[in-house]
Amino acid sequence: MGTEEKGAARRIWKFDRALFAAIFRVKSPVFTRVMRAFTVIGTAGFLWGVIAGFAFLLTGLEPWRLILSWGAVAASWIIAELSKNLFDRARPSISDSEIAPLIKTPSSSSFPSGHAATAAAGALTLSITYPPLAPLLVLAGLLVALSRVYLGVHYPFDVLAGITIGVVTTSLFLTIAGLLA
Repeated sequence: MGTEEKGAARRIWKFDRALFAAIFRVKSPVFTRVMRAFTVIGTAGFLWGVIAGFAFLLTGLEPWRLILSWGAVAASWIIAELSKNLFDRARPSISDSEIAPLIKTPSSSSFPSGHAATAAAGALTLSITYPPLAPLLVLAGLLVALSRVYLGVHYPFDVLAGITIGVVTTSLFLTIAGLLA
């Protein structure tokens, strides 16, 4: 890596940490409870699996809707978890001992965020298959993703990478579903 690339990487790294600090600094007892709740229900795509299951039962039992959303969420989670081994980025509290996360720090790598990956995949697939629910689904997805930075266990770029994984994975699933339809 040349000097110019190292300089750009350093600026991105500094921006990521500054953005983390700005988000992590803002605290409210009510918002903290909300963010903890969204982190818990967002673990391993649980929220999206439950919503997909209920929507499946309530809207006509169309298997493709359930398979599409569960498949995209599961694939996004797997890709994010496998990617953590490639990048091995330390969590914010490991990089800086002055950061006290508001939840137990996971033992896995910080980059990318699996919560954000499944949130993007779940919110996107479910919004496409159940359009009237899209505003609530997107809001829930954003809260799951943002909760990870707010609670101090991910940097913003970890979340951005997770969202990217979720969107790309969902796009592939939608493309395949379109080819099969």
